[in-house]
Amino acid sequence: MFCLTHTRHCQRSPLVLRGTLLVSAVLSLFAMPVGLYALDGDPPAGKTPQANADAAREAEMQFPVTASALVKGKFNRSEGIAFNGEGDLFVTANAALWRIDTAGEATKLTDLYSNLGLAPIGKRDVLVADFGPTSAFDGSEYDDGIVWRVTPEGKKKIVARGIGDPNFILVLKDGTFLVSDDATNEIFKVEQDGTVNLFTTAVNHPNGLALSADETVLYIAQIFNSIRPITIDNRLWALQLEDGRPKGQPTVVAKTGERGANDGLARDVLDRIYIAANGEGKIYRFDPATNKLIVVAENMPHVASLAFGRGEFDHKTIYATSTRRGGGTIWMVPVGVEGAPLYR
Repeated sequence: MFCLTHTRHCQRSPLVLRGTLLVSAVLSLFAMPVGLYALDGDPPAGKTPQANADAAREAEMQFPVTASALVKGKFNRSEGIAFNGEGDLFVTANAALWRIDTAGEATKLTDLYSNLGLAPIGKRDVLVADFGPTSAFDGSEYDDGIVWRVTPEGKKKIVARGIGDPNFILVLKDGTFLVSDDATNEIFKVEQDGTVNLFTTAVNHPNGLALSADETVLYIAQIFNSIRPITIDNRLWALQLEDGRPKGQPTVVAKTGERGANDGLARDVLDRIYIAANGEGKIYRFDPATNKLIVVAENMPHVASLAFGRGEFDHKTIYATSTRRGGGTIWMVPVGVEGAPLYR
């Protein structure tokens, strides 16, 4: 999350692992049932992944493109966005979870404390990051952040506690998931039983996360240099993984503009990383194969989170949210290539 006008001035110590994380008995009360942890977006019959990749390269578009609004004027702020396994679109906005149809009509599902990251889980549900009643950005130092699991009907239950300000969620192959806390330098791993463990402190103020196709690199968007006072960052980091664990120190692989404030990340079928530069109102694309960074779209004030279309939505379009200063608009950005399959 990011907003240039807020006056949040509390910095927790980034190296202190919170005591609540050690209380496994409490966490076990919120155990997460095992769902369907499979890749979505499988290639159509008769097409190999390589054929899809070749076709995508041939369909390369001229950037930057012009974004259009799917939802405008409905929300005053939004952030999280994801498609579930059935292809339905969900966003967090106005301290609630909403389902959006292809016409841009919004249905409120359940109230939340905040508007943070989403990720699909199982066949139908979504995981929702929520700061909880307090936040480091509001001058508090409590560990009351929540990760919810919510059904398409709006029924929610807690699947993880003990993370101060959970932000972005990335589901892994085995059904566990990573959660960034952008008030600190912490990324956590949540096990299937709800146990929360520290995964890495390698990048300060981590926000968006994306996993490479071969699962050997975790891309991390750094949004801030500091939150007291707030100073923004513009770096995209690559953290090498070995057997699913961090290996060595991360490296900077790309920098957006000076006011980047890198927020959400997404990946396409060609293993390229899309970066929501919140402070610039732009979406960038980084290609690890060439180290080339281009602007995909601009004039999207305070663009926040990104998700490739699924279901009845255009699969070659990125759907994006915008935070308070961006007016809560839900954007559509045609990119001419499909999103990478996601674990759920």
